[in-house]
Amino acid sequence: MNQPTLFDLQAFTKTGSSPVYAYDPFWDELTPQESHSVGGQISDSESPCKSVGEQVTLTTQKSAPQHDTHWIEEYWVERCSNKYWYYRYCWMQGRKIHRLYLGSVNSAIAKQKKADVEIAISDGQSPQEIEELIRSWRGLRSHS
Repeated sequence: MNQPTLFDLQAFTKTGSSPVYAYDPFWDELTPQESHSVGGQISDSESPCKSVGEQVTLTTQKSAPQHDTHWIEEYWVERCSNKYWYYRYCWMQGRKIHRLYLGSVNSAIAKQKKADVEIAISDGQSPQEIEELIRSWRGLRSHS
């Protein structure tokens, strides 16, 4: 009996012939959503989930070019078919984006925090200094 062993590669290869590829029509029937690879981009109209945990506004994306190391953005969260808008401070550390919540866009306190962070950015403060500033606001709030 000629039973192939684990290391008997000749039993599994044909010598002198090229590999044969089979065409599978199933791949032509996939929708664009299903055919995206991990990390692929799909448009909002193709998105299977319209209420993703957060969406950044297009104006924010335009105002935060890749060369900036920190910025403020507006984002929304959908709960029970309602969109709630918030501000957050973002900064890059290596290739990772870090974010700190500032508050609702309808809040006077959050608007003041946003203005203070924008001033700190324009004054040239580092992301670490601004992070410390934001965290100090949280400490003040919990003591009052």
